Amino acid sequence: MRKPSVLLSGFGLLLICACTPAHYVADKGRHLIVGMDAATLKSCAGIPTRTDRLDPRTDLYSYEIKYEYTNGAQVTLPIIGGGFNLGASGSYCHAIVRLVDGKVVAVNYAGDNDDLIGKEGVCAPIFRGCLREYEKGAKARTEAR
Repeated sequence: MRKPSVLLSGFGLLLICACTPAHYVADKGRHLIVGMDAATLKSCAGIPTRTDRLDPRTDLYSYEIKYEYTNGAQVTLPIIGGGFNLGASGSYCHAIVRLVDGKVVAVNYAGDNDDLIGKEGVCAPIFRGCLREYEKGAKARTEAR
């Protein structure tokens, strides 16, 4: 029979690996859209939540996602002030996309966007549609050869 420490180590490794894809998707999405034109970005990521024009050549697009309660628990006890939260509840991500002359030049993630294990995983769904379109196109190009 296996030792409990081996089983716990295996479970820990599985837990860490399960959290890796969200961070991977967020990071790959950030790099994929750099160089993309505004129309293509809107077609795969959707219409931005907010926009701002910094100067005649530079625009900012903000894509936002919010989860009310994730990776945590809310504990309410008869305490003055109503209780407290354990874990990372209320996670959100703002993806700020900078466009110069209609092309994406930079992407920054802001907000309480870290998963329980990993960073910026909450941001993964924002550009997931762009990744899927890219992968679909790459697959079609491979099959055409």
